[in-house]
Amino acid sequence: MKKNMVIIASRGIGDLIFHLPLLRSLYESYEEKLIIISNKVNRAKEIYRYEKFHKEIIYFDNTRFPFIKTLRTILALKKLINGFNLDQIILTDTPRRLMAPVYLSNAKKKIIFGQGKYFFSKDKKYNNLIYSHKIMQYTNDLNLPIKNNNFFLLSDNFDKDNKTEKNKLKIFISIDSHHDHNNWGIENYIKIILKLLHYNINIFINFAPSKIHFLDKLPKDVINSNKVNFTYNKSILEIINIINMCRYIVGNESGPICLGASLQKEVHSIYLPIHTPLGSNLKPASEIINKKNFYYNAEEESNDAIIEKITNCILKNIN
Repeated sequence: MKKNMVIIASRGIGDLIFHLPLLRSLYESYEEKLIIISNKVNRAKEIYRYEKFHKEIIYFDNTRFPFIKTLRTILALKKLINGFNLDQIILTDTPRRLMAPVYLSNAKKKIIFGQGKYFFSKDKKYNNLIYSHKIMQYTNDLNLPIKNNNFFLLSDNFDKDNKTEKNKLKIFISIDSHHDHNNWGIENYIKIILKLLHYNINIFINFAPSKIHFLDKLPKDVINSNKVNFTYNKSILEIINIINMCRYIVGNESGPICLGASLQKEVHSIYLPIHTPLGSNLKPASEIINKKNFYYNAEEESNDAIIEKITNCILKNIN
């Protein structure tokens, strides 16, 4: 059996979903649970809570620091790695502050996704791919004996509809995104929400705790409705449970959209091609998770057209 460690450099929640085929393939190929090092920002312990592939998940801050502090973190991470006497270590991105401790470690085999021919150089052969496809391609390049390409989280242990609410439609609407890169105007979401308030449904409205000012932009009809619930003060595990109880996930291309796709919900994602690599001819990164997702290019379609398509999809299933 092979003792493996995977270091996930990415900070996004969606990025953890993109790693699922890699982690499952390693676990099933070597029949040994993995040690995972990840940044606390992406909440890997909660996202992977019910997955079978990990033995231990360790949080390590890989933020960019001033030079002296960076050296200290490199040495600290090297010491942490060496404590496991690893057969193999895989780093899934190429920040030099993480490449250095991997190079210096005592792991018998060291693999860095995107590494070039020389120390700290980078391979550009997959630069034309968006991140989700890039991770998949590097996973395939490992030629593992077992390949598991499943992006779906094990959802059986997350909350489901209770019996009293089983017949009440639930919708999760995420109105922001990381760094606001893919934000569709909040006025468009308000129009969708106001339409849905006429029906017997529960609406969960999500945005980051740092964006509580969004409440000032919402009309009183939304704020005061007993059909509306806000999730900005919820933990990521609570949000996952809420998403798992909902039938529809609507929002900007972001972490909650990836979670919804991974939990096999009907996902409606709005995106701006300027923030999608290779432009509008390529779907966003979450498309790889579930081919049944619906995508709306906010530069190619009018706001009113997108609103109508989303609300029609939802309302056709309301008795």
